[in-house]
Amino acid sequence: MEIYSLRSSNNFLFRDNSRNARSVGSVDFGKAPKSDAGPGFEETVKRIDFTRVSPRELREIAREYYDMGKISQDTWLELSSELPTQTLNANGEVIDITEVTDDTDFDFVAYFSDRAEIARSIGTADEVEKMQDVLSFFALV
Repeated sequence: MEIYSLRSSNNFLFRDNSRNARSVGSVDFGKAPKSDAGPGFEETVKRIDFTRVSPRELREIAREYYDMGKISQDTWLELSSELPTQTLNANGEVIDITEVTDDTDFDFVAYFSDRAEIARSIGTADEVEKMQDVLSFFALV
């Protein structure tokens, strides 16, 4: 086997290497087989309690589902958006959530359920649909 330097590539191109030529079979660059990472990830997600999950964890889970094509971009944006400092519950009471950080457990099911109820009462049809998609995500997982 002969090894040529890249500096002498001009000489290499014009040299007859037919004595070193071998037949190479065609390589199939088709689709790679599915990995087992997807089902393992879904099993992990099924064990998550969305009534006690941090915003960071929710964003990561939502991103994985968005990348797999299981949720829409609007749903992903709702799930990964920053929490406000105050929110309303379904009864119209102001709830202070300033103490919630990226690593603090939070009840996202109640939060989005309250937002869905408020959207049904005074929101637009688009807002209701977004909140239903988010709640469907929790049911999906």
